[in-house]
Amino acid sequence: MTTALRAEVRKLTTTQVWVWMIVLAVGLTLLVTALTSAFTEPDAGGEPLEAALNAATSFGYVIAAVLGVIGVTGEYRHLTVTPTFLSVPRRGTVIGAKIALYFATGLLLGLLCMGAAIAVGVPWMSARGIDVDLGAESTMRIIIGGIITVAIFGIIGVGVGALIRNQVAAVVGLIIYLFLIEGILSAIPRVQEAYPYLPGGAAAGLIRTDDPNVQSPVDLLEPWQGGVLLLAYGLIFAIVGSLLTVRRDVT
Repeated sequence: MTTALRAEVRKLTTTQVWVWMIVLAVGLTLLVTALTSAFTEPDAGGEPLEAALNAATSFGYVIAAVLGVIGVTGEYRHLTVTPTFLSVPRRGTVIGAKIALYFATGLLLGLLCMGAAIAVGVPWMSARGIDVDLGAESTMRIIIGGIITVAIFGIIGVGVGALIRNQVAAVVGLIIYLFLIEGILSAIPRVQEAYPYLPGGAAAGLIRTDDPNVQSPVDLLEPWQGGVLLLAYGLIFAIVGSLLTVRRDVT
């Protein structure tokens, strides 16, 4: 396992994809935080810092999932999957190493996105007279829950990549699902009650904000319930993807 993990770390760090993906997530976080800090009126009410932290989580978990997908599908796209499985005969070990790596990458990404939102948002909002309580229970819940959410989506990305080996199809399908399909489902009256139990809905429950200006179309799960469900999704995708990888032909 250690050898496989070192090999996965080398594969990730010898390309610049992960660097630019992290830059993208942090850059979008900074943009939203700056806009929120600059245009929120001090007497507008709500929790602008929590809104910025939620945005940081959303950008972070999408990028973490995409990185996880690329980490698996890239093996098939660049035809390195055969030597990878020959060097580590147990395919489950390879997938396990990828899960561990992209979970850790997700943690790093979550920390960077949250750190960027806090570093820019707290002093800027405070300077404009906006009440910011970094130690508030809801704020700490979003920070911790957001980092965990981003890390778990790294695992989900690995599972999705193992299920759908075509890189373009997996990445595009994942983004369309997270940004479009779940949003549509949450807006359709007859099916919106299922939204809290979907991956995005579980993540929204985990990092739910007390800001009255940020309303969900449905009642979300409690934070601990959302966290447990999201972790279950990560484990299910990882296990199913690992089983299929072990049984499939690599060609």
